[in-house]
Amino acid sequence: MTRIVISGYYGFANAGDEAMLTAIISALRSVENPAELTVISGSPEITAARYGVISIHRFNFLKIINVLSGCDLLLSGGGSLLQDVTSRKSLLYYLTVLVLGRVFSRKVMLFAQGIGPIKSRNLKKLTGIICNKADLITVRDTDSLKELEQMGVSKNCVHLTADAVLTLKKGDKKLGEKLLQQFGIERDKPLVAVSVRKWQAAGSYLKELADAVAAIAADYKARVVFLPLQYPDDVEACRNLHNILPEETEAYVLDAEYDTEQFLALIANFSLLIGMRLHALIFAAITEIPFVALSCDPKIDGFIKEIGGVSAGNIDKLNAENIKAAAENALAENAACGQRLSEMCKNAQLNFDMAFALLQDGKTEREQKGDGGNAVND
Repeated sequence: MTRIVISGYYGFANAGDEAMLTAIISALRSVENPAELTVISGSPEITAARYGVISIHRFNFLKIINVLSGCDLLLSGGGSLLQDVTSRKSLLYYLTVLVLGRVFSRKVMLFAQGIGPIKSRNLKKLTGIICNKADLITVRDTDSLKELEQMGVSKNCVHLTADAVLTLKKGDKKLGEKLLQQFGIERDKPLVAVSVRKWQAAGSYLKELADAVAAIAADYKARVVFLPLQYPDDVEACRNLHNILPEETEAYVLDAEYDTEQFLALIANFSLLIGMRLHALIFAAITEIPFVALSCDPKIDGFIKEIGGVSAGNIDKLNAENIKAAAENALAENAACGQRLSEMCKNAQLNFDMAFALLQDGKTEREQKGDGGNAVND
């Protein structure tokens, strides 16, 4: 049996990372079936129950060492794991997992990652050294490609693909309607989704965004639906924005935790999405819903550049008129975005094609050594 270990920011109710895990598991099972999948998670019990996998805690290094010593492939990703903006400890953690994979001579793949930013010169150098030891690296945007080049990572093992979440299918609109009805939301009017998160410049950006959302809702006679992508962390930001909307703006906060299938189903019912979370924008793209990005992270800028999407600008410099104009552009230009989406979906599939090829290479190498793969097969 093929054994694959998946490392990433899983088990923290972040919709984007859970969507990535959903895509990875679905693709692996479609080809490598049966395969023993072990996911390193912050909530192993929840992850195991939700995905039907083996799951171990991200800080149980004895178990991590045990599974890595006998696996065929370590997949690290996707998402923005290798960056020190969140924290240096986070970057060092993921680098440590990569090193352990190489210590046991396992195939190691950085999977559909967004690399950087890494501000520390020493950590950037260390990341370059460790990434050069990987068998294969796929990155989801050109900025990540450039970041690796600056670190001196060999171009031979690095490939530009796209975010693997783009391989997921559109959501079930009927399921989304049922989920909306649980909050008393009907679809007799257009629905505008807004996905926000806590941000240090909350006071300034919330006021501008509230003015823009109210104007958009009035112009299109729409309801506003606030969609927390990381639950419950984003709920407070959604409620803060909801509370400063004019009374005449009909708005709702979806104060509930959803899985990937449910998020895609919900978004299928919207006419427009305005978002700070990368995967809110990706979900909208998959569902072919017009979207406006509120830029708060290089990964959002990278995605918008790759797909040719619409941005209202940096979150710290938002202007209500610019947001409104961006919404009008998104509604008008969605067809152009759809053309680019098709190409990105094909590129996203390359992540899995390359992973399967790497697995096959590993099996061939073991056969040539004459060990028959006894260390990793039942």
